[in-house]
Amino acid sequence: MEVYDIINKMAERISANEPTRVSKRIKLYSSGVIAKIQHANYALTKLKELSTQSDASSTSQDIEFAVSERLHFYVDSFFAFLYSSFDVIAQVINQKLHLNKDERKVSIKSIKDAIDNNCSGIPLNTILDRLFRSNCFKNLDKYRNCSTHRRQIYIRVETVTIEETPGYSATSELTTVKRLLCDDPFSLNPTVRQEVERSSNV
Repeated sequence: MEVYDIINKMAERISANEPTRVSKRIKLYSSGVIAKIQHANYALTKLKELSTQSDASSTSQDIEFAVSERLHFYVDSFFAFLYSSFDVIAQVINQKLHLNKDERKVSIKSIKDAIDNNCSGIPLNTILDRLFRSNCFKNLDKYRNCSTHRRQIYIRVETVTIEETPGYSATSELTTVKRLLCDDPFSLNPTVRQEVERSSNV
């Protein structure tokens, strides 16, 4: 079962027996969660396409936006949409638990604080604690914060060109492009130690 089906079924289940107004909002925000995940998925798909291309491979039609510019756009989009999906999940929680927080001020962090203060001990409290302690969420928070509020995320591009002696079976120039995401987006002296890379022959 796809994650979208799971979200839809969960929305149906948790909106049952709720007042009509609350039920509609739960379903509306649940569809918003799906949209955010789809957008993040699309950005990730484009990143996979672009991450092994060089600026030199840009055609005259996309010369206005080089590969590196488009790649940074989709990096920003991926982290923004993925993090936003948690904020929209927070809207669902706000409705379901009747926390009565102003929807314009709802975020996953504000909802966690509200649950810690008012609903401590419920299963969701434990789930959110685990989420906020997880390295995946901590990294998402850091990269999204850097991208949204600070600067472009550092990405190292390594390009290797191999030329061979003419006259042999394989004589065409071979260029390999590899991009690596920095380990800590907050660092002004970024390092790249992690094994997260995309490479290909172009």
